[in-house]
Amino acid sequence: MATVTSYDLLKCNSSTQVIPSIGDPAFAPYNGDIVKFDNDNRKTYKIKKNVQGRFDDGAVPTGPAPGFPAGRDVKWSVTSMKYNGVELLDTTSILRISIADAIYTSFPLYTLGNEYNYTSNVANGVVVGDSLTDTGNNQNNFYRFIESIINYYNIPVKISKSPALWWSDNAFPRFDNVIFEKYYDDNFEITFFESRIDLSNEAESISKKRYVFNGATVQYYLNDVLITGPIADLPQYSDEYSFFNYSFTYTTIEEIPNCPVFDPFKTSLSTDGCSNLAIDCECKKITFADTSNYDDNGLPGHTLDLFTSRTITITRPNGTKYILATEDITPRDATIQAPSASTNLFQYDFTSTDVDGIYSIQVCSYPDWSSSVLYDAYLQPIVRKDGVLYKAIATNSNADPSLPINSAYWSVYTCTDNCDDTRYCTSQKIVVLCISLLKCYKKLVADAFCSISNNPCKDLCSNKQFQNAMKFRVTLDAIEFSACAGDWDSVEKQIDILNSICCCS
Repeated sequence: MATVTSYDLLKCNSSTQVIPSIGDPAFAPYNGDIVKFDNDNRKTYKIKKNVQGRFDDGAVPTGPAPGFPAGRDVKWSVTSMKYNGVELLDTTSILRISIADAIYTSFPLYTLGNEYNYTSNVANGVVVGDSLTDTGNNQNNFYRFIESIINYYNIPVKISKSPALWWSDNAFPRFDNVIFEKYYDDNFEITFFESRIDLSNEAESISKKRYVFNGATVQYYLNDVLITGPIADLPQYSDEYSFFNYSFTYTTIEEIPNCPVFDPFKTSLSTDGCSNLAIDCECKKITFADTSNYDDNGLPGHTLDLFTSRTITITRPNGTKYILATEDITPRDATIQAPSASTNLFQYDFTSTDVDGIYSIQVCSYPDWSSSVLYDAYLQPIVRKDGVLYKAIATNSNADPSLPINSAYWSVYTCTDNCDDTRYCTSQKIVVLCISLLKCYKKLVADAFCSISNNPCKDLCSNKQFQNAMKFRVTLDAIEFSACAGDWDSVEKQIDILNSICCCS
């Protein structure tokens, strides 16, 4: 069986769980493909080629033994960090340390060649001062500083130090190696200025350093000059091993064409991408359909039989609401069936107090919690248990969300007015004009026609009836354009204008 158990479930709502290609013959041929272990959809991954670039850490002053000279003030100013050509830094990041005592480390000396074997056993090493105590001013600071920037901007690039070969041939082994790791298809570039000040005479030297890491190419620029040749800080390239290395033990491996969670659950009031809300010809009702993929989604815990609750909220132009809901929901104005026992076709009948304007229809549907489902927190599932909604905050199985003992796995979820930002709620809007405004328009057109018919030679600029009808027509067009653009604030203003035209005429 596959030994990997953490985050096995696919993150298919946004991206696919990825295993870097690490040179293992069992995985390298699958680069770019989706594979499944042990015929288990929860152990399905996309293989993505991974590469590394090794650099002499030129940011660290390397003087005489023991490796970091005393009496130096060093400042690193990172001015640029690009990922796939996009500049991510909006301000310069600065790290400055003063070295009063000589510092050395238990890291190997950087040398050219391919003698280092990268493994998943990454060593962080130990940094000490000449008194065998950590002074706080150590060479860990630089790579941790760069790592903090990478993490802040959430860049999928890893920076680390060279493991293995704890001691070199030198009498005083130093930390000289920094390794950047990224996916093959991604490009990464970092630029920083390094200032070194001799504390004895305040003499300062400044150099600009840039590392470019594109595809399988790694380059080092010093003061905008590309450095080539067998020198100590020439970058090296390797894709044989990975710091994301996993030791997989599996019985079978299968290549599959698509993500097994082929279509995550999503509430919907649309058909072929268009709203299915419609007004009947007699202007007596709004009809619509709940087209959520209850019975054809691949998300665990979202099968049709688990959807036993649903709420449909109709918000009228005056802000009042009419609620269609299953029996477990209170308050409600009318009772509807659960998705599994329903045609999922609905209607709202206009009442004598309804007016023209924007009608909003929202459907919310949450699955019941099931003890047999593995809920992966990465997928952000929300479940219903005893009438209360819970959101997974940690991956779990058979952890009843209603029990306080399981509070580490579930938190109570409250749907606010903006609950459409989850997969469980969606809203559509429709403009209704047929209750009274279109009747007004019909009268305006008739009056305009009569005025023109009675006096065809009359100047239209002085024909009030014609002007009112044209203003109404232009505003109708404006409503259509605004509604198509989803600009509902403008639609409300334009409906007010129609009402004003009708009142004035």
